[in-house]
Amino acid sequence: MDNILQVTCTINAGPSVINLIGEIDSSNSGELLRTLTEARYIDDHLIIDVSGVTFADVSAIRALQSFAAGGSAVIRNARPQLNRLVDLLGLGLFD
Repeated sequence: MDNILQVTCTINAGPSVINLIGEIDSSNSGELLRTLTEARYIDDHLIIDVSGVTFADVSAIRALQSFAAGGSAVIRNARPQLNRLVDLLGLGLFD
């Protein structure tokens, strides 16, 4: 996707898994949302694994929230820092 964020997809018989690795901020959160939206063409049910996210700002959380609200997607494996930001924003985003 860019030099600071890598997005990979593993297609499974069950839900496919999108892995995010790196940093998500205002410079790439819009592109991330577009990429995730396109991934819905691969599979209706997606798992977004954010265990590899090393930094995320508010725009990242809003992009993930917008994507999750648009259909059947589960966001998993958030690091404590990501969970704290979600809690501070008052969102119940992660599984």
